[in-house]
Amino acid sequence: MSKVRSLQLIILSMIILSFLFPFIGQASTKNSDNDKRSDRITIQLEAGSNKDEMPSVSFKHDLHTQAVDGKCETCHTEKDKAFIFKFKRTGKKASMDFYHDGCVTCHIEKKAAKEPAGPITAECRACHIEGKSKGTSWEEIKFDKSLHFIHESSELIKGKDDSIKENCNSCHHEYNEKTKEIFYVKGQEESCFYCHKSEKHDDIRPIGEASHDSCVKCHQTFKSQNIAAGPTTCEGCHDKQEQQKIKKIADVPRLKRNQPDIIAITGWEKSSQTTKNYMNAVAFDHKFHEEKAQSCKACHHETLKKCDDCHGTEGGESKGGFVSLEQAMHEKDSTRSCVGCHKEFTKNSDCAGCHFQVRANKDNSESCKTCHSLELTQLAAMEPSKVAKTALKAKSSHYNPVQIDKIPENIVIDILAKEYKPSSFPHRKMVQAIFKRVEKSNMAKAFHIDQAGLCMGCHHNSPKTLEPPKCASCHNKNGPVTDGKSDGRPGLKGAYHGQCITCHEKMQVKTVAATDCAKCHEEKK
Repeated sequence: MSKVRSLQLIILSMIILSFLFPFIGQASTKNSDNDKRSDRITIQLEAGSNKDEMPSVSFKHDLHTQAVDGKCETCHTEKDKAFIFKFKRTGKKASMDFYHDGCVTCHIEKKAAKEPAGPITAECRACHIEGKSKGTSWEEIKFDKSLHFIHESSELIKGKDDSIKENCNSCHHEYNEKTKEIFYVKGQEESCFYCHKSEKHDDIRPIGEASHDSCVKCHQTFKSQNIAAGPTTCEGCHDKQEQQKIKKIADVPRLKRNQPDIIAITGWEKSSQTTKNYMNAVAFDHKFHEEKAQSCKACHHETLKKCDDCHGTEGGESKGGFVSLEQAMHEKDSTRSCVGCHKEFTKNSDCAGCHFQVRANKDNSESCKTCHSLELTQLAAMEPSKVAKTALKAKSSHYNPVQIDKIPENIVIDILAKEYKPSSFPHRKMVQAIFKRVEKSNMAKAFHIDQAGLCMGCHHNSPKTLEPPKCASCHNKNGPVTDGKSDGRPGLKGAYHGQCITCHEKMQVKTVAATDCAKCHEEKK
């Protein structure tokens, strides 16, 4: 009986300890198989017909690199002074036995040498774990303008053709379908992503495999010659903290691609019909937009050719997904379109106070004229790019400011004053603050050439005028319901609060908190 009681006490003690110290016996999170790592890759064989196949293996690459003291030849085959990024093979198909012979054999050797080692034969579930958290912290590396320039300007990186001064051909190439060989065409360099997608397609290698073969192989070659080079580990490129250590060039010279500075986007060049029913052409500052974009891919999403090469005809073409040029330039939900990209900028704190209420629409003829300003007669009389350049230069001189004394200094809002005193609104001060915010943005100045148009930010359904109608002209004092029906408009109180409070929040106005009623409405005593 005493033995039974002793056993019960032991079990009870273990239960209590498990509550007080729940992590006893567990490995630390940092070293567990579920910790977040940038080097975690998945080893997955081609699916067979057996439904009972083992789960894929989550493999910690950098951990194994450290275990073999950085000797890549332990796992990878060397060819042409570089390593093949497949496990011990150059064309041989991977199989379960192939991996088991390589991995388990190495683990057994490590254990025999009394070194840290991985699982061995019969410990299948140590690697093949069903539903195991991947715990990846892998971050895509952005090959931005700065990183591109570092490679482009390097004297160590040599091109494959000594007759060409630039080293662009060391990375950029075209592919000949007939000869199955790559070749280089000067002046036609494009992003690797245009051919190498995230997944393999049309027998073209995915971007991950292509970049590892090219970038890591190059880095390894330099390091084998004791030359400083980029990373050769997963962490070096795909860890967020390591990415922040990469050198940044502040003023990157413009990419050399024979691209235009300024162009006239007509939209009618490929049409066989008369041009009289088309919109005026657009003067587009390509150089300015190029400087602001992270890369050419921001706009040129499938190729570096002109937009109308894929979207040039009415109704679109098959190679452009039957998206017309008008749709491509005006799609509100695509950051690759002009309107969609501009829409993203209206979300910043200097613009959102007005634009949360006033949304872009095609009925705004004034907005259309901001871009569509080049008439056919102008283009016929002079070379289009020169017309566009003249128009952009003249646009800055057409700024039409409002005379400050025309703006009411203070406005007293008393129509709803009951529990609080009338609100004294510093109208002129607020308008001037908006003017200053607009001055900070070249895009905002381009679309707000006439300062009077900024009044429509608050007076959102009013015509452009310095004497807009009062809010009560559209919003009912007694609420949103009129004659027992609601037309969707808020009542006057809701309109005031919705406009003012939301604007303060969007524009991050700290001096007047949204919940500070007495700041605007002094309470009656």
